[in-house]
Amino acid sequence: MSRRGGLLWALTLRCRTASELLSRELDEPLNKMEWLGVRGHLISCRSCRRFRRQIQWIRKAIRIRGESHTYSKTKDAALTEEARRRIARAIQDAEPDSK
Repeated sequence: MSRRGGLLWALTLRCRTASELLSRELDEPLNKMEWLGVRGHLISCRSCRRFRRQIQWIRKAIRIRGESHTYSKTKDAALTEEARRRIARAIQDAEPDSK
């Protein structure tokens, strides 16, 4: 893409493309032209600014939720020995070779 063509693309970015880039930006850095296009679009588009805040909030909430729920082998989280035997028996009964 030529510099002039890239600039025209950045200046005429549509909401659909901007939202795709905003989503992608959460996982990987955008190139300079994409970054400029998104920033220019956000200046003039209230809906995309709102969308950006929403996806940032969702990502933050998921991260906080993941940190607060550590899955360890505590007594409350572990299966009882009886439950383990029932599960093993059910798996064994379901296998075709066991009959």
